[in-house]
Amino acid sequence: MDFELSEIDDILVVTIHGNTTVEDIKHILDQTRDASGYSHSARLWDFRNSAFDFVQSEVIDIAAYATTMDAQPSKVAMLVKEDLSYGVSRVYEVFRHTEFTQINVFRDKGEALAWLKE
Repeated sequence: MDFELSEIDDILVVTIHGNTTVEDIKHILDQTRDASGYSHSARLWDFRNSAFDFVQSEVIDIAAYATTMDAQPSKVAMLVKEDLSYGVSRVYEVFRHTEFTQINVFRDKGEALAWLKE
């Protein structure tokens, strides 16, 4: 597994390649937290070149870990390709949504970017 950080129109884009574990996701979350120069109000997580099959307890663990980063209102779009990844991401959306953070899952990058820019 590897990942890269980039930016599109002030949106932090996290592109992940390869299969991920819970610890991988936590590591990436830590890296995005420390990514100076990037906006944290809009983030796109691109999982189209990755696969994951987390169980519900792992999804809850990741959501709780990510929630500790909430300090300002933000939007997070998750971009997936596979049906399993879509379903797991929708579960994550339920557990991750807070007063500070909106989450949405997409299969189309253009739609995800449009939502983040709203």
